[in-house]
Amino acid sequence: MLPYLKGQKVFGYVDGTIKMPAKEIPHSDGTMQSNPAFDIWETQDNLLLSCINASLTDDILMQVAQCTTSHAVWISLHTTFATQSKAKAIQIRSQLATARKTTQSVTEYFLYVKKLSDELAVAGQTLKCDEIITYLLTGLGPEYDSLITTISIKENVTLEEVYSMLLICEARMQHHQQALLSAIPSANVATKQQSFSRSRVRNNNFTFQGRGRGPSSFHGRGNFQTVSRPNNNYTNI
Repeated sequence: MLPYLKGQKVFGYVDGTIKMPAKEIPHSDGTMQSNPAFDIWETQDNLLLSCINASLTDDILMQVAQCTTSHAVWISLHTTFATQSKAKAIQIRSQLATARKTTQSVTEYFLYVKKLSDELAVAGQTLKCDEIITYLLTGLGPEYDSLITTISIKENVTLEEVYSMLLICEARMQHHQQALLSAIPSANVATKQQSFSRSRVRNNNFTFQGRGRGPSSFHGRGNFQTVSRPNNNYTNI
């Protein structure tokens, strides 16, 4: 409602700065006559009153049914929802203080913090740009420490610049992660090839040498030599 009312330059009727003129003014002959300024004011105020009432739900409209001016409706609504707005603001500040970027993207995290700050502004507690940036940086993980340091020492940084820097940092981290993942299969293949080559070398070191049919004795590593059988045949002299 505020952008519309201010854009039409009629918010003064609602907030009470444009006062209601007197219904009658004295005539030159001493009699009272209708005040043309009051007629103009009343027409404009009734249009605003109709516009505000049309935006209300039925249960809220019942609470302002007795109000006859746009200013009276505005004050009634403010009084009714002031306590709720204060409680809402406390809740939103708590959500901002505990906001953390976990598995979501930078865009999702940024929009979440921005949404909370906008809701806080609607509740009547608009945050400054530096405060929003502080909440944003507080919720980032240690992988963003270098970026946080850069933003912290930069003067007059805007919210849009911070968002752009976060996107660039996220893109760089994703690039490095993809490069690391693509390097892991190659390393595994190289390791398997080296293991296979060493296995073949060890197998080739085992050589078997057999002579005759006699029993064999083991000499060294994988090297078998034949031992001659003793001759049991004696010649009688």
